[in-house]
Amino acid sequence: MISMIKSNTKRPVLRNCPICERLFADTGFGACQNCYDKMRDYETQINEYVKAHPHCTVKDIAKNTNIPLKFATNMINKGQFVAGGKISYPCSRCGKAITSGLYCSSCMDLVHKATANAKRLEIERRQKEEQERIKKKFEKERTSALNILKILRGK
Repeated sequence: MISMIKSNTKRPVLRNCPICERLFADTGFGACQNCYDKMRDYETQINEYVKAHPHCTVKDIAKNTNIPLKFATNMINKGQFVAGGKISYPCSRCGKAITSGLYCSSCMDLVHKATANAKRLEIERRQKEEQERIKKKFEKERTSALNILKILRGK
């Protein structure tokens, strides 16, 4: 008798490639085979260039390897390769050259301040809502107490 073994492998899903827009069976790579192979070649070229030029910028990489700037920046931001030196690339907000993260220190300070301000405003809003709720509850109790007094007085 043949026993049936369940396979844990996922079935491919039909999708459009995010790069070339062609329909393909996605098995987990996120792009069609042609684009995936091209991305792997780009990664290899970037790795080789960075090893040869450890303190380059992302613009240098794109210019000297003919790889799209967007791809090189995305790859560096994700930390997809090991570099011997520091690679600088533009801050996502102001464009200043940075070597790690998405934002430079001054933009990161602005993000932290904006986050703290948003939290403070949310706390104030919740406190105001709670005060309004307590005020309405007190008014309701006061009104019901007055109604009881009117009933007791016969009015």
